[in-house]
Amino acid sequence: MICILSGVKSVSADGLDASHEPPHQAGGQPSPGHPHLDGPAEPPKGVEPWHIEAEKLTFYQSTDAILGEGAVNIRHGELKISADRILYDTRKGKVWANGAVVMDMDQGVLRGEEGEFDLKTSTGTMKGAHLFLKRNNVHLVAKQLWKTGAEEYRAKDAVISTCPLPKQAWSFRCSDLRLTITGQAVAKDARFNIENVPVLYSPWISIPINRYRKSGFLLPYFANSSRNGAEIDVPYFWAINDSMDATFYQDLMSNRGWMEGVEFRHVFSPESRGIIRYNHLSDNLKDNDYNNDGQIRRNSERWWLRGKIDQELPLGFKAKVDIDLVSDRDYLQEFNGGPMGFDQTNRTFLKNFGRSMADITDTIRPSSLQITRNGEDSFVGGEMRYNQNLVTGEQSTTVQTLPKLVFHGFDVPLANTRLYYNWDVSYVNYWRDSDTKEQRINLEPTTSLPFKLKGWLNGLASLSVQETMYTSSGSTQNIRPKDTKNRGLYTFNTQVSTNLARIFDMGDGLSLRHTIRPKLAYTYRPTVDQTHIPFIDNLDRLDPLNRFTWSVLSFLSSKKPLGKDRYAFSDLIRFYVEQSYDTHGIPPGPPEVQNYSYDIFNRNTLIPKPIDTNHKFSDIYGEIDCWPIPYWYIRYDTTYNLYGDGFTSYNLWTGVSKHEGEDLALSYRYNRIEKINSLDINAMFPITAAWRATYRTSWSVQNGNEVESVYGLRYQASCWAITCSYKKNKDENVFGFNLELLGIGGWSGD
Repeated sequence: MICILSGVKSVSADGLDASHEPPHQAGGQPSPGHPHLDGPAEPPKGVEPWHIEAEKLTFYQSTDAILGEGAVNIRHGELKISADRILYDTRKGKVWANGAVVMDMDQGVLRGEEGEFDLKTSTGTMKGAHLFLKRNNVHLVAKQLWKTGAEEYRAKDAVISTCPLPKQAWSFRCSDLRLTITGQAVAKDARFNIENVPVLYSPWISIPINRYRKSGFLLPYFANSSRNGAEIDVPYFWAINDSMDATFYQDLMSNRGWMEGVEFRHVFSPESRGIIRYNHLSDNLKDNDYNNDGQIRRNSERWWLRGKIDQELPLGFKAKVDIDLVSDRDYLQEFNGGPMGFDQTNRTFLKNFGRSMADITDTIRPSSLQITRNGEDSFVGGEMRYNQNLVTGEQSTTVQTLPKLVFHGFDVPLANTRLYYNWDVSYVNYWRDSDTKEQRINLEPTTSLPFKLKGWLNGLASLSVQETMYTSSGSTQNIRPKDTKNRGLYTFNTQVSTNLARIFDMGDGLSLRHTIRPKLAYTYRPTVDQTHIPFIDNLDRLDPLNRFTWSVLSFLSSKKPLGKDRYAFSDLIRFYVEQSYDTHGIPPGPPEVQNYSYDIFNRNTLIPKPIDTNHKFSDIYGEIDCWPIPYWYIRYDTTYNLYGDGFTSYNLWTGVSKHEGEDLALSYRYNRIEKINSLDINAMFPITAAWRATYRTSWSVQNGNEVESVYGLRYQASCWAITCSYKKNKDENVFGFNLELLGIGGWSGD
């Protein structure tokens, strides 16, 4: 029996309701097992029905087939099929369609002239096909396309690109193409075209186009420099499993040889992750005095091992591992560029772990293991730290921390009194391969009392007692084997502060709040002889204090209504100033570095700053942060000496960042004591909608010369981008480029 419906009608298969009399068998009963075309018929519970709409519907009862003609639409959940003419076999779940066929799927849209689809297996074929994958904006055009799985395809005479049709800036043309479930486009007889001009050919190529990771070769890296020569790096990516992967780098430099590299990554949970990188080169370059600093490199085997790991441990403990070991002091600066260079490595670590590496010029490269646990009222932590000293002949006397243990108790009430107490206990073993070795235990309980004066002054008084014990061993003249010494002292602190605030109504719901917070503090620590104990860090030399410190913090913030009882709060300006007076005298510099500074040649050694007992007043220290407009930030701090030196330090940083891609950052540092006078500028600004320029420079103002400058120009189209850069410094000039096929990958140069 055949049922023909005219006009725009709809029919539901597998037990859907319809709007006319169903075909009957003899005896006037509906055909069992056949779809109902009229009357309420409920589909099986939990089964999504198929819906069919067309200008004309014909139902073939003997085969349970439905023919739709004219603007036919079939939908089932997220799947939609439309065409001029569709035949749907409800028993086999197959669809034949021709004439402007469109198959709208969850992962993309498939168009063509005519096709056949198996709805049960998600397979089928299409002639004159155009497949668009939404996830990566990929277009695939083929003479014949087979859908071999839910997200798998095969095509003949195919063109694939992320550029929109009809005119594509670049594309891969191939005789045979497979898109796999793992996200790879595997092509045979492939030609890479710019517009319609073929520029590269490969008999076989595999391109990642999906969100899934897949083992295979990545697109190569190119560079050219005056020291390294021509350079090509071909990376291979190994997707070990869902939690681990590795990338192997084969970097060939015409002037230096073959550098091998490997990166291993793992992510077991948001709190357990790690990245380890290693490079090795047998260097053929005879120029072993990089940057002409007189430091001669005598090794030809060059390598760098670095990594960071975060790991959750049982009982609430957490571990952090930092590794930084290098073959020589010039390696990091010589091989700074590229995907495995210092800059890119440091950005990767900072992004994934929130902590960076030691500066590229530091001669002390620290590696450490930390294990910590935060409790409700206490903290416990342990650290093992190895400091690699890159200065020839100094490694054996460099201090190593093996280990350091810290226990800290947070403030808790003392019985039923108004007093609070906390405590600190630390143990550290300072070890050297030669020379003196020290062990130190420091005990420091503190009792504090908060109080109020006249209802508007907030006060806090505290007393800490410190007992420090040392065990030293070594061969120096003033230290006997296993010599034990100790130091005891106390520190008294008190401070009072208040808040003065006023709110200004600016109209239209906008208000400004101005707050001034003055504070006066007093600290006393008695004079204690400490010349008999070791001196390793700032805990070993605690100067006597009889110090008054005044400070003022002032800030202005705004409150803007957004409607529906919502408000936007923002800071507009913040100002802070501080100065101290001490009867013992005060060393120069800002408060945080007034007592000690680091030896500029050995960052692991503290040098006490000289105290002029005639200089009772400290330098005046001030800082200001302001946001003149939402996307512009300025910070400035300075110190001013009252005894004839004037301004002894400046630090200025300002940045502009706009959504349109316009960024400018400028920083200037000046410190008379530490002989720093440098200027850094980073700028990125759009020229047109497609063109963008970048500029980065570092200047040594005191020497009047340019340390390094990088110029860049980037063009970005809808499906590809190219960046050209030129870097110059006193040691080399590097020209690089970066070509990106958006959604696929890219060739790059530094």
